Amino acid sequence: MKAVRNSVHGLATAGVLMCSAGIAIAGGPAVLTDRQLDDVTAGVAVVASSTDAQAAGVLSLLSTTSNSVVAGGLAPYKGQPNLTNDAGAADGVAVALGTNMGQQGQPPPSSATAVTTAGAASGNLVFTATVNHTVQGAGGVTAQVGWTFVSGSWVGL
Repeated sequence: MKAVRNSVHGLATAGVLMCSAGIAIAGGPAVLTDRQLDDVTAGVAVVASSTDAQAAGVLSLLSTTSNSVVAGGLAPYKGQPNLTNDAGAADGVAVALGTNMGQQGQPPPSSATAVTTAGAASGNLVFTATVNHTVQGAGGVTAQVGWTFVSGSWVGL
């Protein structure tokens, strides 16, 4: 139960941090140059991955991993250097094993995983694909994988 409580606290903390990331303390409004405005409106791809696992039993094994990569491309329109094509991918894997190994008189074993991936890209042609799959295996094994790919480009301007 402690692992579940820690997971909930960690997830809540991550949510608060992600929501507060956009908060800024400024001394007042500022005039932006054309280049700064292009950076604000053009944007880039953003991807994220979160993984968690819990297990209980005489034998408990856990493994989590997450990766992400973002790449910007070329600016296809002369005079619009910040309208670039961009892409990003994020993946996450969580595996948990909780087993009593046949020992009697023990609390019931358990295992659970949580994988979340997400992303967004800028452009007038945006492609997003997300896959998330969980497998319950024999002997108390739970495995979950998640994957997100995003791509954004500017077409026909």
